[in-house]
Amino acid sequence: MFSDSILYLSSIFLLFALMGYLYIKFFDTEDKNQKISPDYLTGLKYLLNEESDKAINLFSNIIEIDDDTIQTHLALGVLFRRQGKIDKAIKLHENIISKPDLEENYYFQTLNELGENYYAAGIYDKAEEIFLKLKETKAHKISSLEKLIKIYEYLSQWEKALDSLEELSKIDNTNDLINSTSHYYCQLSQDSINDNNLDKAEAYLRKARENNPKSIRQMYLSSIIAIEKKKLNSALNLYEQMTTKNPVGHFILLPLLLESANRDEKDIIEDRLIQMVSTNAEKEIYFSMLYVMKTEIKNKTLLKSFRKQILANTIVKEILNQNNAISSNIIDSNLIENIRSIMNKTTMNDYKYNCTQCGYETISHSWQCPTCKSWEKSTPINFIEKI
Repeated sequence: MFSDSILYLSSIFLLFALMGYLYIKFFDTEDKNQKISPDYLTGLKYLLNEESDKAINLFSNIIEIDDDTIQTHLALGVLFRRQGKIDKAIKLHENIISKPDLEENYYFQTLNELGENYYAAGIYDKAEEIFLKLKETKAHKISSLEKLIKIYEYLSQWEKALDSLEELSKIDNTNDLINSTSHYYCQLSQDSINDNNLDKAEAYLRKARENNPKSIRQMYLSSIIAIEKKKLNSALNLYEQMTTKNPVGHFILLPLLLESANRDEKDIIEDRLIQMVSTNAEKEIYFSMLYVMKTEIKNKTLLKSFRKQILANTIVKEILNQNNAISSNIIDSNLIENIRSIMNKTTMNDYKYNCTQCGYETISHSWQCPTCKSWEKSTPINFIEKI
């Protein structure tokens, strides 16, 4: 939903457009006796009083489309769209398009607004059709390609999105959307993994890696492929590389490693986790959080890390300090499991991740932030610390 300030500025724009129209229509004429319609004055009053709903309804009924008022109608359409009245915006812009002998620049400008209407309404097939046409015009090429990329992304049509990105890069290689290239290849790789086509998945990952060698997502997917191919050491190496760049790997990759491992492989993973903790004690925090989030996991290092966090709790420390008869050994495995179960239930709906780009918080991990649309910016929140 657009803010009141944006709608107010749009209203001001509409006001100036209408004032120009009024001047041309009623003052700059040979007939000096022509009077201004009271409806126009009422409409201006509505705008000045920030009653844009009443104003646009009034003006849309009394202004006829001609060469002098096209811009005014375009402004009306934008206001309709921003207020969620998409059907009215579509009808208004279609009415302009149907005008005979419409100047070319007005035609493409109106067509662009019509495409924006369909996009805002989620009618992506019609929006795509319009932007495919508009991208052939120099003035609208970049903006149309940007919209097409967003449409294809929303529809998960990654090949089309990549084609549009390639076309965009040739005319605007600094465009921020080009940063999405590696992620579209990762999406295709993930789809191929789901279809059990690992060779194709690896081919897409090579392209993703070429485009962005620092991408943690391509490390994640490479590790998944290594797991599928029973290459545990390779998968563990990628896991370590990934978590060095972003600790989110502990939550989305380590459970998969443990789940797929046999008894001997679990011992290998255990040794690697012990080694990781010995070089960086901070990892115990993430192991503790994972231990609470995934109660089905059985792992000694994660258990030890969680127990350590419990004993470091201020209240638990105070109880142990005030009563020397109570030993820390009272926190046995049964009590730990009970605490774990209770914490899992009480924190189930707590935010677990936040976007370092915009601060948006979520319960589950996502590669792309749903608000600012940035990629790979999701990091863990220490929800245990709050308890």
